[in-house]
Amino acid sequence: MHESRVRAFGVLTPAPGGPRVTVSVDALRLERDDAGRVTGSLRSTEPLGQEAAKHTGLLLAETAARAGTGDGGLQSAVATVREWRDADGKLLERRTELLARVETAGGPVLFGTAGNGEPLATAEDLPWHELAAPAGSTAGDGPPADWRERPLVLRPSPAAVLVAGTAFSLTSRGGRDTAHRLAGRRVLPSLTLRDLPTTPSAHAQDDLGGPAQPRTLVDDGRIRPPAPLREGIPVGRAVWDHDSGACAPPPLARLELLGPDLPLPSHAVELVRCVEGLQRYHADGTVRLQCLARVTERPGAWFTVVLRGKPVHLLRRARGLTGPPTAVHSDSDVTTRSLVLAGAAELEGTGHAVVTVNNP
Repeated sequence: MHESRVRAFGVLTPAPGGPRVTVSVDALRLERDDAGRVTGSLRSTEPLGQEAAKHTGLLLAETAARAGTGDGGLQSAVATVREWRDADGKLLERRTELLARVETAGGPVLFGTAGNGEPLATAEDLPWHELAAPAGSTAGDGPPADWRERPLVLRPSPAAVLVAGTAFSLTSRGGRDTAHRLAGRRVLPSLTLRDLPTTPSAHAQDDLGGPAQPRTLVDDGRIRPPAPLREGIPVGRAVWDHDSGACAPPPLARLELLGPDLPLPSHAVELVRCVEGLQRYHADGTVRLQCLARVTERPGAWFTVVLRGKPVHLLRRARGLTGPPTAVHSDSDVTTRSLVLAGAAELEGTGHAVVTVNNP
């Protein structure tokens, strides 16, 4: 059996005469044995990547056009279009990843999303409406006096950092031991965290021939045993690497957070977007998020909230999820709704979090 895979990768950088776009294409022809295991690959000389390259260039051009209508300045953007094709060259699935770095008055922020289907629609999925507000006005007198008592609402972008950090704490080498030890115990509120396959939906197996199925890391707050390993890779997650001639874990995890539905609290502190350029993940397992924030009743007045703690400890104070699910693409692919946490006073009262406010 054989199949083809295409990866078109594009980079956009601003230039005096207009945005500069460069696109490269890598097309592989893969062989599988009867058990479904990839046994080898060759770079294809057929023009398989032309369509993916065209979509990548158009997507970056559309990203530049949309960013140009806001108050922020587009610093760069990268786009990847992946295609899986059968032995006859028929397209099985196409997936697009887009990441843009934009300068705002509060600092540089990343806007990233990913999804299957029409690549050009990916640019429409980025929250461009969030750019103008931080550049327009800020809260000169800071947040209201009772901000520490208000619930924190982490919009999907900062929420995704906690989701990815929690998944890593359960799937890393040391985390697997912890997951085995805590399997069956309720360590979170009614949240479900799922690890999704990176293979296309048309494939029932990964590149080692293992079943490619969604796996639940946390089920309604209870830790599930980790997936068994095959050649050091969780079963169902092996991806063929042409350069090494062997399988490896996927470069990015695909995760999904589910939980009880809540209405948006009427008086909350919303952490809308993380400021980039600062270290998020630390060696002791903590994350540090510096976020552009606002209160719900004053959406045009912005300030900065710094949240520090271990992802699992922070998620223990989750009250539920609100708003529509959103695909966030950065150092992982996370689909999540906005996460409603306890207020700063309650979080700090546990001894596992520090929450501070800075004016821009």
